[in-house]
Amino acid sequence: MIDSNEKRHSRRRARWTAFAAACLAVAGLGVPATASAQTAPPNPDDDPKRVVYVEVNSNDMANVADYSLEGTQRPAFDIAIIFAANINYDTAAQSAYLHLNERVTETLQDAENQIRPLQERGTKVLLSVLGNHQGAGIANFPTREAAAAFADELAAVVEQYGLDGVDFDDEWSKYGENGTGPANEYSFVYLVEELRERLGDDKLLTFYKIGEAAEATEYDGIRAGDLLDYAWNPWYGYWWVPETAGMDASRLAPGAINLTATSQGTAAAFAQRTADEGYGAIVTYNLTAGDHSGYLSSITEPLTGLRTAYRAPWYDVDVDATATCAGDDVKLKVRVANAGGVSVDAEVVSSLGNRVLTGIAAGEDAVAVHRAKGDAIADGAVRVSLGGPDGASAIDAVYTVPDCG
Repeated sequence: MIDSNEKRHSRRRARWTAFAAACLAVAGLGVPATASAQTAPPNPDDDPKRVVYVEVNSNDMANVADYSLEGTQRPAFDIAIIFAANINYDTAAQSAYLHLNERVTETLQDAENQIRPLQERGTKVLLSVLGNHQGAGIANFPTREAAAAFADELAAVVEQYGLDGVDFDDEWSKYGENGTGPANEYSFVYLVEELRERLGDDKLLTFYKIGEAAEATEYDGIRAGDLLDYAWNPWYGYWWVPETAGMDASRLAPGAINLTATSQGTAAAFAQRTADEGYGAIVTYNLTAGDHSGYLSSITEPLTGLRTAYRAPWYDVDVDATATCAGDDVKLKVRVANAGGVSVDAEVVSSLGNRVLTGIAAGEDAVAVHRAKGDAIADGAVRVSLGGPDGASAIDAVYTVPDCG
């Protein structure tokens, strides 16, 4: 990774500022049925993504799961990247191959503790791949077949360990070593195209935009940007837009933060600028053990309106909200599914009313139904406040409001 000292080269919609007050203690507390005066919370999917690289040679991926957005069960980080696997070069076979060092291998093999807790909380886990000083990299596959062979290796690891995608990083390749060829104009495009074909659209492909590959993202009418999900700025401590053909602002991260070297003020300014200018992500590096929620709050508050909590209560609960028509009125059905190991209570609050569901046992679910009454208007949002042995938290969900005429 490249830090700022190695550099070589308020749009913010209104949010619930009193969120904590709205997260009700479930036991014994309700809200009036005239909850229609309540403003709908924003759709979390609209927030810029918070991305973190974890240097697993010195830190655990599990640290990412320690952070959530205060008062909610939303993760502080949307994407966590295992840093890093390598492209090595087999001089006898004269071909590149995927190398997983000891710590990367340990992380993957300990997926139950290092990866699954993140995914259960809603964080996507990707594997970063970069050169290893041996002449092989993502920008010098000599043929499409060679790129396809490497894509096969990447896809196999994603499938074997249940990962959510791959991050490309063109550092430390040292093109020309061991008799390898120079970077070319088609290698990276071929690799992205081949891997996208293997993984499908439900996996993420991201680009730490640096190196020779950064200058070779289009070939023969194919744009890597049309196949990638996000591109990141690689210069920590600096603001730089990683413009890539085929990618608009919603898929770019110009703000890059080293969590152990970038000042908190700079981190906050980058987060605010990300929100104000409509960029889709912000990238951070080097999450270490311990409580860094104060620093991280300076990033999450401008992006989500919420501070970061450290090791806050979390329950393995899914919420599904669906609205249909009952005559001319909207009928909202909210299913609360408890996939965790402890019993929970849930208070379901929408603009149509509220209902308390008590004692939802582990492995069971319960349903709350709200019907429009009086002047209540469906606003497409629902909040489920949870209570259990570890404390209280909340889940926001959205639904499509039907036209009931």
